[in-house]
Amino acid sequence: MPGLYSYPNSNRVVSSRVGYAILQAGKQGYLTDALVQSATSAQDLIDDVNAAVVQPGAEAGSGGGQRLAIARSIQEGKNLGDLSDSRVQAATGVSDLALTYTWVSDDPNAANGHLGVNIFDE
Repeated sequence: MPGLYSYPNSNRVVSSRVGYAILQAGKQGYLTDALVQSATSAQDLIDDVNAAVVQPGAEAGSGGGQRLAIARSIQEGKNLGDLSDSRVQAATGVSDLALTYTWVSDDPNAANGHLGVNIFDE
């Protein structure tokens, strides 16, 4: 099941951008499959993103960089319900978390590496 069906369709766009942020976090080293597997909540994922040591260039962007944008997007995913504790606990990795539990699954290219924009890209 992708993002929730209980919210308005307009929130699917927000949900898909949460998914893009998760995929970006995986590509840039903020999240790994092991971190996602051990997470019990969205807050665990946010803490992992904030604690990650990433390669130079992954902090690109103004006003706090990519780390902040990813953490804020994960929080928005929790607010939507896409990243509820039970959904986070069920995820088997970065791609599974994004593609199974957010509406980024509507983008057929997301599974092939297309990262799109996340909510807070600057």
